[in-house]
Amino acid sequence: MIGPELAAALRRRTVNAIHLELPQGEPPAKYGRAAALWRKWTVDGTLSRDPKAAFYAIEERYVLNGKKFTRRGILSALGATPKAAQSIIPHERTLAKPKVDRLKMLDAVGVNISPIFGVFADPSGAARKAIRAGMKGRPDAAGKSHAAVDYKVWVVDEPKLVAAIRKALSPRSILIADGHHRYSVSRDHHAKTKGPGTDAVLTYLVPDEDSGLVVLPTHRIAQKSLLKRAAGFASLKKARGLAELLKLVERSRNPYAFGLIESGFYFGEPKPNGCRSGLAVEWLGANLLSQIRPDEMSYTPDAALAARKAKASRGAAVLVKPFSVAQVRRAAKAVGLLPQKSTYFFPKIATGLAFRPLDAQ
Repeated sequence: MIGPELAAALRRRTVNAIHLELPQGEPPAKYGRAAALWRKWTVDGTLSRDPKAAFYAIEERYVLNGKKFTRRGILSALGATPKAAQSIIPHERTLAKPKVDRLKMLDAVGVNISPIFGVFADPSGAARKAIRAGMKGRPDAAGKSHAAVDYKVWVVDEPKLVAAIRKALSPRSILIADGHHRYSVSRDHHAKTKGPGTDAVLTYLVPDEDSGLVVLPTHRIAQKSLLKRAAGFASLKKARGLAELLKLVERSRNPYAFGLIESGFYFGEPKPNGCRSGLAVEWLGANLLSQIRPDEMSYTPDAALAARKAKASRGAAVLVKPFSVAQVRRAAKAVGLLPQKSTYFFPKIATGLAFRPLDAQ
């Protein structure tokens, strides 16, 4: 999620995770550049390895649409073996090109640089209690990300707390919220190498019930007209503007309702047409957007930005109906993998809070 302007700003900082996660240059040179920098930073003391195996309790405070949120989770090592994968629930399809890039980076550096993001059900509250117990006292690190998220980090290595967190997490199935490509790559890397530490991947875990866990719909911007095609798939109703359109989509009882912005604002209510997920992204992918090539599509959780981009490209913006984490779980169970960019868990977990070398034991 790093655009050119942000990348340029971050690269002006000589010690920043971007130099590992998104090194400059073309392959294969960029992979070697990241590997050399990792070696340098671990030798000169920029990075040091914690002496004990640990979890990392993370508290994030942020503001969304004028409302304050606090999200609490934990950085951990999530199993990437075939047995462990039986408890992991992916919900989005992956593409080959990003996976090739990430696999080459993993081969070269031998480090989980950025964490994937997973969520799990915690109806008893045992996991939330254990995570909060790891947040006692002064945090080991604190700061603010470029996205204006306030972070606090606690190293949790006390044996009783580690055991309590392990016990609370061990029976859980994990829904991948973010990082489908990286989890798939970790599994492939382990199958190929069987090297030490390759049997897991750095993962940020948050309980479904955490009050700060927010999932946003990801709106679609197509670089071509969709109005005529939409009229053939759904009944369309004109709206007076973006605010009214968003309300119509959100309040509709039709789970596949959508908004269309193209020379005006239109509210669409389609027939299910065999869809079983209950999520608009499935219907859109199978119908309205089925003939749009990947290079003709872009994505954003910001409806106003989607409208501006559609106007600038003389295309169309498709607004997706909001949904809950529980709905994503039901959809994944009902139909398996959903289209690319079906969800946007907000905020993204920052890269650089901790790294996991694959030789960690």
